[in-house]
Amino acid sequence: MRTRVTSAVLFTAAVLSLAACSDDDKTEASGTPTTAATSASAPAATSSAPDVSISESGAIPGSAANGSADKVVCEASNTAGEAMKTAMLKIMKAGNGDIKPADAKAILDDFTKSVNQALDQAPESTVSTAAQKVADEAAKAASAADPVEAAAAPGFEKAGTELTAACKAAGISVNF
Repeated sequence: MRTRVTSAVLFTAAVLSLAACSDDDKTEASGTPTTAATSASAPAATSSAPDVSISESGAIPGSAANGSADKVVCEASNTAGEAMKTAMLKIMKAGNGDIKPADAKAILDDFTKSVNQALDQAPESTVSTAAQKVADEAAKAASAADPVEAAAAPGFEKAGTELTAACKAAGISVNF
């Protein structure tokens, strides 16, 4: 039992460090976690902002393909990280701090799918390479016998740090 709690704590730390972003201020102010549905509806409310969302097929919009692909990848990765954090916290709350391997696998698989969808149409860049490393680490953790422990590995955190730096260098503020 103690090992599972320790693994859950390490997984939580890894996921929170990966998924932390500037939107946390909005979460704290409202007291309600930001969900993917809320994030998806936000661009629709602001008509002056260009659409940088990814289509269902994973295609990057034309304006994004002309120089903003890195922004799309960073924002999609950030949204996937937020969804992962929200799902993980919900499961931990329901399970008294315990995350079952099947639940951790599902969370990591969803994250990997979302990031890979953003990468499908993205050109080769420092950002896309860093995002691919994060997705690869998440996929590796999801396929492990104990995804919670595997996600707490240093490689996962390192990949997130590299993605944060690549997005920052591209002028996009995220914090993985």
